[in-house]
Amino acid sequence: MKKQLMATTALVVASALATSGAALAQKKSSRPSLSIGGWYEAVLGAVDDNENGANGQHIGFDVHHDSEVHFKGSAKLDNGIRIRTRMEIETDTDNAGGVDESYVNISGGFGQLRLGAEDGAGHLLTTGTLGHWATNVASSLAFETQKWIDPPAGHAAGAVNRLDIGGGDDSKLTYFTPRIEGLTLGVSYMPSFQGNNNSAPESVSSNEFEGYQAALRYQRKFGKAAITVAAGYASIHEQGDGRNQERPGGFAGGIIIDYGNFRGSFGYTHEWNLTAETAATNGGNESFDTGIRYRMGRNHFSLGYMDVENEGLRANEANDTTNMGMLSYRRDLGPGVQYRLNFMWADHEGEVVGSTDDNDGVALTTGIRVAF
Repeated sequence: MKKQLMATTALVVASALATSGAALAQKKSSRPSLSIGGWYEAVLGAVDDNENGANGQHIGFDVHHDSEVHFKGSAKLDNGIRIRTRMEIETDTDNAGGVDESYVNISGGFGQLRLGAEDGAGHLLTTGTLGHWATNVASSLAFETQKWIDPPAGHAAGAVNRLDIGGGDDSKLTYFTPRIEGLTLGVSYMPSFQGNNNSAPESVSSNEFEGYQAALRYQRKFGKAAITVAAGYASIHEQGDGRNQERPGGFAGGIIIDYGNFRGSFGYTHEWNLTAETAATNGGNESFDTGIRYRMGRNHFSLGYMDVENEGLRANEANDTTNMGMLSYRRDLGPGVQYRLNFMWADHEGEVVGSTDDNDGVALTTGIRVAF
């Protein structure tokens, strides 16, 4: 049924495009355009790791930088259908370089149809409602904290917990309905995790051949207040891996409450059966995420906190845990230019008492981000 729905939607959009091809060629004003954007961020910071596994205490100073270049194409047909393309290129060795996302988006009264290497509907509709993802004003609690306060080798409770299972940036077909009375539905279908132009799947099995994501997002204003609620589900099909258990899956849900210049948000994620039943490690994870934000003109303040548990060793009743938080300040210096200041802390506790899979510490970072 899911395959038939996605195929029918794609055929309807293709028919609409076919009837508008001649009109596109006749008008210069409708010809495709290309724009280039992106961002660059440079960060200075100091860190104090209390344990850092077997390496002992570490106090040091470091410089980080990150950047991307975005190529965005756009065309509008006479019947109102808009076609957009986007390609994001990682331009720093900090993130290994290469193409991050690349896709085409076709939108109109029917909604949006997206094809290419892009996150799934469950990821896109829920991530922005999950605690600190909705409230960060400067650096990312999930990404940046782990760059400064290292999770020990083998520690399974990572902090980048979103609904990524079932595709990440793998090639896929995604459809979003029009927003009706504040409600949007999105579904994604990933036919294969193998072959050209597909990145590696999120979980460790190499036998994944089909995946799905689905999500709902609801937004509504009430005078000075507003609420956003989202929930999503993901699942992967597998073959021939001797798993003898339910297929890998995941759930994410979040809520945002806005009132004037204040915002609060809470999120929950859960992924399960990430490895075969016979595997010794990493059966799944669970996370709770919360954040608050306040805006005052060009000044922005936020506080985020995350708690993560992961079944590192199935034979051990305990779990690997990660607790981390970030207090952030941002000042908008001008269009696209931001000054950022962050104080962060993290506590990585391994499930094996007395082992080297623990680390906790604090870090202070400051930097400039330029978006163009």
